[in-house]
Amino acid sequence: MARRGSYAWWHCVRWSQASPSPAYRREEIPSLTLAWPCGDCPITPIIKDFNWEWYQGRWFEQERYFVGYQEMGRCWSWTYINDFKTGNISCRIDYWDFFLNRPTVLTIDVTAKRPYSAPNFLTYNLPRVPGFVDHYQVLATDYDSWSLEYACVPQPIGHTRMVWIITRSPHPPYHVIEEAKTTLISLGIDVKFLEKQDTSCYKHY
Repeated sequence: MARRGSYAWWHCVRWSQASPSPAYRREEIPSLTLAWPCGDCPITPIIKDFNWEWYQGRWFEQERYFVGYQEMGRCWSWTYINDFKTGNISCRIDYWDFFLNRPTVLTIDVTAKRPYSAPNFLTYNLPRVPGFVDHYQVLATDYDSWSLEYACVPQPIGHTRMVWIITRSPHPPYHVIEEAKTTLISLGIDVKFLEKQDTSCYKHY
């Protein structure tokens, strides 16, 4: 896989609720750490034969990097729905809202940025919220058991990365997560920043 510039996981800026100091050892990384790798977002693989028909359906979040907006809930899952009549793709997001103390549903519209040349590079927007657009991609998937979703956001210094391990089963066997992590490592992504997520409330919705 091609890379642009340095892809080493050292960090220009690091913020932590535990300590403001930028100096740390890997084993001392706190649970809530927002790390900014130096340089531009790395070049990531294009899945030219990415198949939306196989990918649609429900996925359950298992592990991820720190994502600020997801701190408002737990037991996140998303269901991709492909309307074959219109060609439109939507994603239903289910999670347990901490503030409302109940299941909550959010629907977003998803489009492929380059449907023919890079079908796994995706854009999403919130209906009825003009101008809100964000980008992410499917890094790798076996369609049946696990998938890796990823976003990289340029910053004034370096960039931030977000990674999600999602699975078809709400409670997958150990080997499924290990296979997903092995794939992340092969792509040069540090699995030490992954946090295991709460999956205890999937049974309620």
